[in-house]
Amino acid sequence: MSELLVELFSEEIPASLQEPSIKRFEFMILNNFKEVGLNFTKSEVYWSPMRLTLCVEGLGLKSEDIEINKRGPRFDANSAAINGFANGLKVNKKDLIVEETEKGKFYFYKKLNKGIKSELVIEDAIKNIIVSFPWNKSMRWGSNNLKWIRPLHNILCVFGGKPIKFKIENIASDSLTYGHRYLAPKPLRILNKEDYKKKLLNAKVLVNPQERKDTILTLGKKLTKKIGLHFDPSDNLLEEVCNIVEYPFLFIGSFNEEYLSLPEKVLELTMIKQQKYFPLYDKNRSLSKKFLGVSNIPVENNLQIISGNERVLKARLSDARFFFDNDIRKGLDQLSENLKNIIFHRSLGSMEKKVTRITSIVSKYSESFNAKSELSLMAAKFCKADLCSELVYEMPELQGNIGSIYASAIKLPNEVSTAIKEQYSPLGPSDKCPSIAEAAVLSFSDKLDSLVGFIAMDMKATGSKDPFGLRRSCLGIIRILLEKNVRVSITDVINDSYDSYEKQNIKLKLSKSETQKYTAEFVYDRLRVFLKDKGLSQSAVQAIFAVSKFEDIVDDVSKINALSKFMEDPKGNDFLSILKRVRRILSIEEKKDNILITPKPIEALLEQKEEIVLYKSYVNYSNKTQLLLESEEYIKAMEMFSKIVLELENFFEKVKVNIDNEDIRKNRLRLLSMIRSSFLDFADFSLIEAENEGK
Repeated sequence: MSELLVELFSEEIPASLQEPSIKRFEFMILNNFKEVGLNFTKSEVYWSPMRLTLCVEGLGLKSEDIEINKRGPRFDANSAAINGFANGLKVNKKDLIVEETEKGKFYFYKKLNKGIKSELVIEDAIKNIIVSFPWNKSMRWGSNNLKWIRPLHNILCVFGGKPIKFKIENIASDSLTYGHRYLAPKPLRILNKEDYKKKLLNAKVLVNPQERKDTILTLGKKLTKKIGLHFDPSDNLLEEVCNIVEYPFLFIGSFNEEYLSLPEKVLELTMIKQQKYFPLYDKNRSLSKKFLGVSNIPVENNLQIISGNERVLKARLSDARFFFDNDIRKGLDQLSENLKNIIFHRSLGSMEKKVTRITSIVSKYSESFNAKSELSLMAAKFCKADLCSELVYEMPELQGNIGSIYASAIKLPNEVSTAIKEQYSPLGPSDKCPSIAEAAVLSFSDKLDSLVGFIAMDMKATGSKDPFGLRRSCLGIIRILLEKNVRVSITDVINDSYDSYEKQNIKLKLSKSETQKYTAEFVYDRLRVFLKDKGLSQSAVQAIFAVSKFEDIVDDVSKINALSKFMEDPKGNDFLSILKRVRRILSIEEKKDNILITPKPIEALLEQKEEIVLYKSYVNYSNKTQLLLESEEYIKAMEMFSKIVLELENFFEKVKVNIDNEDIRKNRLRLLSMIRSSFLDFADFSLIEAENEGK
C-alpha cells in the first residue's frame, strides 16, 4: 500500500474558492479510482492561497481486474437497437455475443479489463481532471491553451516516495514544490506527506488551513491580552483571512479616535468587509480604536506595513464620515422622496409604491399584531428611506441598520427605529424574528407584499429556482405569525395585498382569485416543510391539512401539535385503532351496498343495551367535545371523546352488526357512521390510520 501526494501550485486563488475547489478535485480523482478499481483507504485535503493539495493513502500498486458483463437487446431485435447498444459501449457489433437465457436469446458484451499500474491510472486521472476542471470562471496565460482559475505553475505528484512524471502543456510534474513566495521561494524536494508538511513549515507555509486558523486565534488572543482588549472573531472573517495568507503574521493597528463617533456597524463593516481586519473591543464590549490585522509577511521591524494599513483604513473611514454626514443633513424625509427613483421591480413599480402598499397592510393589521398603529405607520413611512442614502449605496449590507440610526438621530421613538432595523428579520431559518410588535407587522407586510406581487405576476418559485427569495419571505411570514401568535386570515391578507396593487393601477397577470389560491398553496407548502424540519408527525400534518380551510396558520399548527401529542399517548393509540375498525366495517358495507352510510341512527331502533349506551355516550361526549373544540382546547377535546373507546369495545363484543333484520342492521351501521364522522372538521383520521398501517 502506497501514498499519493498531489499539489497544484498556482497564483493566488480567491479565498472563497480554495476549499470547494480542492474538495471537487478530491471527489473527481477518487471517483476515477473507484471506476477503474484502484482501491485506497482514506484521503485528506489541504489548501492555501497558492496551492491545492490532495493526499490519498492505502493505494494499491495496480487496479483490480474488472469483468464487464452487460446485457443488450433481444436476438431478434431490430438492427437500430443492436447497433445502438454497441455504440453506447463504444464497440463494434462483432464484439457482441449471443447467449440463451430463461427469457430467450439476448446480445451480451463481455470483457475482462486487466488491472493497470497505479502510476498510469494516477497520471491519466490528473491529466483529464486538470484539463476539464469545471471552474465557473477560468483564464488562459502565456501561450498555453490550458484554462485554470489562476496561472498554474507547478504540479507536485509523488507516489510511494517517487515522482510520477508527465506534462500538461508546458507544465511538467515532479516531486518539487516551493516555499513562501517572499520568505523562502526556493524549490523543495518532497518524499511524502509528512516530509511535505515539515519542509513547507520550515519554508514559512502552513498548508493546513486549520493550523492557520489556530495560529491566528492563539497569537491574536495573546497580542490583545497584552493591551487589555477582546479578540472574538467571527467564523466567516476568520475563514476568509485564513485563506488569504500562507503564513499568518499578526499586528495591531489603530485609527483616529474621532471616527468612533460613527455608528459601530459602519466601523465594523469597513474593517471586516473592506479591509479584512478584526475589530477589537474593550472590557465593556465597546468598539475600540484599535484593530487586529493579518499579514502574509513578517511585521516586526517593518512599521511601514502597519502604517500603510492604517492609512488605507483612515481613507475608508473618512469616506464613511462624509457619506454619513451628508445623509444626516438630508434627513429621512428627503431620502424618502427619492424612493420614486428606485425600481422595486419593473412590473411592480418603484420603492415609493412598495412603501405605500406596505403602509396599507400595516394600517389594517397593526391591531392584530398588538402593535401601536401610529408608531407602526411611522416606521412604514421611513422603512426604505436608507436605500437612498449614500452610506447604504456604499455598504448595502447595512440597509435597515442605517435607517434605524438615522431615525434615532432625529429623535423618533425607539419602537420606530427598532422596527426599521428589524424589518428584514428573519433572514433565514436560524435568524431571530422581530423583537417588538411594530417590527413584526412591518416585516410581515413587507414580505407579504413581495410574495403576493411576484405570484400575481406569475413569477413564483419553481424547482430550485427562486430568484426573488419567495421561499425565504414565505418562511419569514410563517415564523412571524407563529412566534408572535398572530391570528389573521391568510385569505384576507392576500386579498388586501392584491387590492393595494390594483389601487396603484399595476397590471397583474393573475386574477385575484388565482393569486389567492396559488399564494395560499405556496404558504401551506412551505408550512409543511417547516413543520417537517421541526420534527412534527407528518401524518398529523396531513390529517389536519386534509380538512383545513387554509385560513389560520396559528390555529392549524396548534391542532397539529395537539394531534401529535395525542398520538403519542397510549389512549390516543387505542382510540385511533378502534376508529380504524369502525371505518373498515363501514367501508366493506358501503362497497357491498354501493351507498354512503349516513350518520343518523334512529334511536327507537336501538335494541341492545350496549348500542343504547354507545349512542347516549356519543351524545354526551360529543356535546362536551364540541365545547372544547370551540374554545380551542384540542387535546382535552380528543381526550374527552376518546373515552368512548370502552363503549365501542363493549358494542363490538356484544352486538352483531350484520343481522337478518335489515332495518336494525342499517341502523347499527348508521350508529357507527356517527362515530366515524366525529372530528370531521378537525382532522381526517383515516390518513393517520393509513400511515400507521403502512408502517
